[in-house]
Amino acid sequence: MRRRRFLQSVAGAGLGLMAGACAETDPILGVGSSWGVPTDDEQQWMIPEKNRAEGVLEIFLMGGLCPWDTFYVVPDFGKDTKTMWWTFQEGPDNIPERFAGCGGSGDLITPFGSDSQGRQVFLGPWLYPLRARQDILNRMRIFVMRHPFEPHQAATPIMMGGAAPTSTFSAMGAHVQRHYRELEPDRRTPHAYTIYSGDTEIAAQFDIHSASASGDHPAWARPLVVKLVPDNPLSSQLARAHLGGRTAETDALIRRYMQRYSSSLTIPGFGSPMQCRAFGEYEISRDAMLTSPELTSLLTKDLLAARAGQECGDSTDLDTTAMGIALGTHLLTAPAEERARYVTYLDSGLINATGAGYDTHDLHVAESSRNVVHMAKTLANAINKPGEGDPKKLDLDKHTILLTTEFGRTIKPEAGKPQGLNHHPEGFVVVAIGGFVDEERAGVTGAIAETGEATTHLAAPEFRAGMLMGQGIWPFTNESFAVGGIRTASTRPEAARFVRQNVLGYRS
Repeated sequence: MRRRRFLQSVAGAGLGLMAGACAETDPILGVGSSWGVPTDDEQQWMIPEKNRAEGVLEIFLMGGLCPWDTFYVVPDFGKDTKTMWWTFQEGPDNIPERFAGCGGSGDLITPFGSDSQGRQVFLGPWLYPLRARQDILNRMRIFVMRHPFEPHQAATPIMMGGAAPTSTFSAMGAHVQRHYRELEPDRRTPHAYTIYSGDTEIAAQFDIHSASASGDHPAWARPLVVKLVPDNPLSSQLARAHLGGRTAETDALIRRYMQRYSSSLTIPGFGSPMQCRAFGEYEISRDAMLTSPELTSLLTKDLLAARAGQECGDSTDLDTTAMGIALGTHLLTAPAEERARYVTYLDSGLINATGAGYDTHDLHVAESSRNVVHMAKTLANAINKPGEGDPKKLDLDKHTILLTTEFGRTIKPEAGKPQGLNHHPEGFVVVAIGGFVDEERAGVTGAIAETGEATTHLAAPEFRAGMLMGQGIWPFTNESFAVGGIRTASTRPEAARFVRQNVLGYRS
C-alpha cells in the first residue's frame, strides 16, 4: 500500500473527534500559559470560589423553547387577544386537557418570582416535574434574552457561543477544555464533551457543529464529540478494533511518516520545525488516540446503548433525552481524575417536533408538552434531592445546569397553522440552576412586554461571558469575548463588573 493511501485510511479511523484529548504541546501557542486564569488585579471581579461551579451540564433545547407555557408565564398578558399564555387554553389540543394527559395535576401555573419590571412571573404546566422540587426552584435563575436572528443556522451559534459562526468561533466547551487542560497538563481524558443525537433531520436543520468548534484555540481544546445513535460504534472505535490487533505497529509506522514530514519542515541550524498548523493539529489528533484505553473505560458500551422512552402517550425506541442527560451526568460525576468540567447536550426532544427538536411549527401543544415534560422529568431525577447524597447524581452545590435554546416562539399561531408557533428571537429565556446560583441569586433577570418583545434583556455575549465567570474562568481574552460585546464597557474591569452584577447577580 502506498504511503499516501495508508495515511488516508488510518488518519482518523472515526476518531478525529478525539482532538480534544491530551497532547504534549501545541505547535504554535504552546501549553502552560494558564489560559483563562485571572490576574491578581482581575481576581477582584470574580465571584467567590465557594460559589463557582465545579462542572456544568448544558442542555441546549434545539428548535426554540416557548417561554409562554414554561419559564415566563404572565397570565395578565394576552387574555383579551388570546395570545401568549391564553393562545391554546381552549379548542382542540388545549393546554388544560394536555396537562392532565401528561400526568399533571393541580394548578396549571405556579408563581416563581418578579421580573426586572416588578411583574409576577409564573412557571408553566410542562415544568411540573421541576415545580415539584422546591430545592431546584430555590437555585433557579431565569435570564431574558434577545437577538435579531430568526433562522436556526444563525441563531444557534449566537446562543451557543455568543458570537457569529466564523472561523474564529469557539464553543463553550473549547474554552473550558483549554482552561483546565493547561492547569492539568498530565490529564489523559477530556474536560469537555459535546453530545448530540445522530438524527439526520437534526443535522440538516441546525448548526450542531458549533457546539464543538475550537476557533482560535489550539486543536486540543476541541471538546470530545459523542453521537447518540442505535448500535453506537464508539466503544469499538475507541478500542480500535478495525486494526485487527496491530495497533502498536500502526502507530509506530504513522509516527515514522510524521517524523519524516516534520523533519522536512525543519531548517538546518534551528531546533524545531516551522509553524504548520494543519500538520500540528493532525499530530495532536493522532497523539490523542493514545488515550483511548482511558476513554474505553469511561464511555462504555452499556452507557452508550439505546434506551426506549415514553411521555404523554407517545413512545420511541431511542430516547436521546434520557441517554444524553444520563451520559452528561455520568461524565460530570466520574472519578476526579477523569471527571468532566463541561458537557453540552444538544437535546432534540423525546420525539422530533414537526420542524425537528423543539421547533413546534404545526402542533405546538402536543409536541412541546411531550418533549418539555420528558426533559424536566429526566433532569429532576438526575439531581440529588436534599439529603440524598448520591455521588452518581448532580449536586446543586457543585454543578450548574443550563437550559438554553436559540430563540423562543411567537405569542400567537403562525399564519396558516392555527396549532403552531413560529420562531421568536425578540424575547425569550434561558435558565441556570445551581452552582453560582444560590438562593440569593434565584429569580428572574430581565423583562418581556405583552408584545413579546424584551424590554430588559441580556445579549448572548454577556450571558456566555457570565457562564465562564460562574465557573471561575476569566472570559475576556482574544479567543473568547471582547469588551465591545458587553454594553457600556470600554475596559476589561468595566466588562467584568457588568457581568458579575447583571448576569451572575453578585454585587461588587
